[in-house]
Amino acid sequence: MAAERAIEVKVGLLVLVGVALLAALVLVMGGIQLGQRFAMAVDFNNPGGLQSGAPVKIAGVRVGSVDRMEFRGAAPDPRTGRAALVRVHVMIDARYRPEIHRDAAFYVTTQGVLGEQFLAIDPGSAAQPLIDTAQPQEGIDPPRIDLFLARAYSLLDDTVTALRSNRRQIGTMVDDLSGILHETHGLLARNGSRIDTLIENVDRTVRDADALVNGARERYVDGPQIRRIVNRAESVLATVERDLPPLAHDARALTNRLNHIAEGVTDTQLEDLRATLHDVRTLVGRANSIAGDVQAVSTHVRSGQGTVGALLMDDEIYDDLQEMVRDLKHNPWKFFWRE
Repeated sequence: MAAERAIEVKVGLLVLVGVALLAALVLVMGGIQLGQRFAMAVDFNNPGGLQSGAPVKIAGVRVGSVDRMEFRGAAPDPRTGRAALVRVHVMIDARYRPEIHRDAAFYVTTQGVLGEQFLAIDPGSAAQPLIDTAQPQEGIDPPRIDLFLARAYSLLDDTVTALRSNRRQIGTMVDDLSGILHETHGLLARNGSRIDTLIENVDRTVRDADALVNGARERYVDGPQIRRIVNRAESVLATVERDLPPLAHDARALTNRLNHIAEGVTDTQLEDLRATLHDVRTLVGRANSIAGDVQAVSTHVRSGQGTVGALLMDDEIYDDLQEMVRDLKHNPWKFFWRE
């Protein structure tokens, strides 16, 4: 009796151990974790093959799992203003909350080439504040390899169909191309010397042009005359830069003085100034008239006209006067006595 009861106890303990191991295996394989967790939402246009229950990893370490996936359609979210087709709700362990910052990146990747897809999180920079878990985050869509393969297959199929349906035209084009290449080869073989001469002429022309450019550069760019001109221009600019500020200051001072003088002149003084200017113009006109008269008299005298002109310009009268003055010097009594 006691032996049977001991066997029953051992069997019961074995069953309990098996149930505990099975429960632990279910928890481990199902990704069920105990402890505090927080929820986040990530928007994708196409999350690829991501499924509910997929792991969420940071730097390869599992930190949570995908709770559920919600299809939202093309309507924009009123909170974010983005139009995302799918919203992925994830649950992450609370101890990893301080590691996810505002500039974190969310993207879907796989374990290996053909492994299970999971949601990866790049935590971002530690200098940024922590992420706001209440706002849905924008995820990076995975590359659509299946779509790429489908489009590549469609393009390849269209290419093969086009080649099959245009086989005759393609053969004609290949024959024409072969003929063109054959003719080109014959043309080059027959005109090899001419082509060599042409290449030599082109080479000579290029060398002459290079020499011409170098000579022009040495004479008109790097030559001493250009350097002197540039030095003189720099000297002139330096002089202008040195003398212009004082000249501008003097000009401003003169302008200020003129403005001050103009502000101090009254209307009566302006009328007097206008009258004075009118009198000056009249005097200048009269002086010009007198100068004209004097010039006319001078011209009249020089031409020997009139008494003064005859006295000044006639040599005989000048000789007679000179003889009379000489005679009076020797015979001054003739001033008082006439024979």
